[in-house]
Amino acid sequence: MDLGGFLKSLTQGTQAYKTGEMDRLHDHLPKRKVVCVGDSTQNDPEAYGEICRKYGGWVKKVFVRKVTDVGEMDDEKNSPERFEKAFKDVPRDVWQTFEDPNELYAAFDALKGA
Repeated sequence: MDLGGFLKSLTQGTQAYKTGEMDRLHDHLPKRKVVCVGDSTQNDPEAYGEICRKYGGWVKKVFVRKVTDVGEMDDEKNSPERFEKAFKDVPRDVWQTFEDPNELYAAFDALKGA
Protein backbone atom coordinates (compact mmCIF):
# COMPACT_ATOMS: atom_id res chain seq x y z
CA MET A 1 0.00 0.00 0.00
CA ASP A 2 1.35 3.45 -0.87
CA LEU A 3 1.36 6.35 1.60
CA GLY A 4 -1.71 7.92 -0.01
CA GLY A 5 -3.68 4.69 0.34
CA PHE A 6 -2.55 4.29 3.93
CA LEU A 7 -3.60 7.82 4.83
CA LYS A 8 -6.95 7.32 3.12
CA SER A 9 -7.57 4.17 5.20
CA LEU A 10 -6.89 6.13 8.38
CA THR A 11 -9.27 8.91 7.48
CA GLN A 12 -12.31 6.94 6.36
CA GLY A 13 -15.33 8.12 8.29
CA THR A 14 -13.93 11.59 8.92
CA GLN A 15 -16.84 13.33 7.19
CA ALA A 16 -19.37 11.62 9.45
CA TYR A 17 -17.23 12.42 12.49
CA LYS A 18 -16.85 16.08 11.53
CA THR A 19 -20.51 16.61 10.73
CA GLY A 20 -21.45 14.89 14.00
CA GLU A 21 -19.21 17.27 15.95
CA MET A 22 -20.67 20.25 14.08
CA ASP A 23 -24.20 19.01 14.84
CA ARG A 24 -23.31 18.95 18.55
CA LEU A 25 -21.84 22.44 18.33
CA HIS A 26 -25.00 23.66 16.63
CA ASP A 27 -27.12 22.05 19.37
CA HIS A 28 -25.22 24.07 21.99
CA LEU A 29 -24.82 27.33 20.06
CA PRO A 30 -27.65 27.57 17.53
CA LYS A 31 -27.81 31.37 17.61
CA ARG A 32 -24.05 31.92 17.20
CA LYS A 33 -22.43 32.25 13.81
CA VAL A 34 -19.42 30.04 13.13
CA VAL A 35 -16.41 30.15 10.83
CA CYS A 36 -14.99 26.84 9.63
CA VAL A 37 -11.37 26.38 8.59
CA GLY A 38 -10.23 23.13 7.03
CA ASP A 39 -8.08 21.70 4.28
CA SER A 40 -8.34 19.60 1.17
CA THR A 41 -6.56 16.47 2.43
CA GLN A 42 -9.62 14.70 3.84
CA ASN A 43 -13.31 15.50 3.67
CA ASP A 44 -13.46 18.99 5.12
CA PRO A 45 -15.07 20.54 2.02
CA GLU A 46 -17.75 17.85 1.89
CA ALA A 47 -18.41 17.98 5.64
CA TYR A 48 -18.63 21.78 5.75
CA GLY A 49 -20.80 21.86 2.63
CA GLU A 50 -23.19 19.40 4.27
CA ILE A 51 -23.36 21.54 7.43
CA CYS A 52 -23.94 24.73 5.41
CA ARG A 53 -26.87 23.13 3.62
CA LYS A 54 -28.28 21.67 6.82
CA TYR A 55 -28.16 24.81 8.98
CA GLY A 56 -28.55 27.60 6.44
CA GLY A 57 -26.97 30.84 7.67
CA TRP A 58 -25.42 29.37 10.82
CA VAL A 59 -22.03 29.05 9.07
CA LYS A 60 -20.85 32.56 8.30
CA LYS A 61 -17.80 31.52 6.29
CA VAL A 62 -15.82 28.43 5.30
CA PHE A 63 -12.12 28.56 4.43
CA VAL A 64 -10.51 25.50 2.84
CA ARG A 65 -6.75 25.41 2.39
CA LYS A 66 -5.71 23.76 -0.85
CA VAL A 67 -2.87 21.53 0.33
CA THR A 68 -0.12 21.51 -2.28
CA ASP A 69 2.95 20.57 -0.26
CA VAL A 70 2.17 16.88 0.28
CA GLY A 71 3.61 14.58 -2.34
CA GLU A 72 0.74 12.09 -2.29
CA MET A 73 -1.95 14.73 -2.93
CA ASP A 74 -3.59 14.19 -6.30
CA ASP A 75 -4.91 17.01 -8.46
CA GLU A 76 -8.48 15.84 -7.90
CA LYS A 77 -8.35 16.82 -4.21
CA ASN A 78 -7.72 20.46 -5.19
CA SER A 79 -9.84 20.62 -8.32
CA PRO A 80 -12.43 23.38 -8.68
CA GLU A 81 -14.95 20.65 -9.57
CA ARG A 82 -14.48 18.98 -6.19
CA PHE A 83 -15.14 22.23 -4.33
CA GLU A 84 -18.13 23.14 -6.50
CA LYS A 85 -19.63 19.69 -5.84
CA ALA A 86 -18.89 19.80 -2.10
CA PHE A 87 -20.52 23.23 -1.76
CA LYS A 88 -23.41 22.63 -4.16
CA ASP A 89 -26.33 24.92 -3.25
CA VAL A 90 -24.16 26.87 -0.77
CA PRO A 91 -23.84 30.55 -1.73
CA ARG A 92 -20.43 31.17 -3.32
CA ASP A 93 -19.68 34.06 -0.97
CA VAL A 94 -19.92 31.70 2.03
CA TRP A 95 -16.91 29.56 1.08
CA GLN A 96 -13.47 30.13 -0.35
CA THR A 97 -10.26 28.25 -0.94
CA PHE A 98 -6.76 29.50 -0.23
CA GLU A 99 -3.19 28.28 -0.45
CA ASP A 100 -1.24 30.77 1.64
CA PRO A 101 -2.36 31.00 5.30
CA ASN A 102 -1.51 34.70 5.23
CA GLU A 103 -4.58 35.18 3.02
CA LEU A 104 -6.74 34.59 6.08
CA TYR A 105 -5.70 37.80 7.86
CA ALA A 106 -7.51 40.02 5.38
CA ALA A 107 -10.43 37.60 5.13
CA PHE A 108 -10.96 37.59 8.90
CA ASP A 109 -10.62 41.38 9.02
CA ALA A 110 -13.39 41.59 6.41
CA LEU A 111 -15.58 39.28 8.51
CA LYS A 112 -15.22 41.54 11.53
CA GLY A 113 -16.80 44.39 9.61
CA ALA A 114 -19.65 42.27 8.21
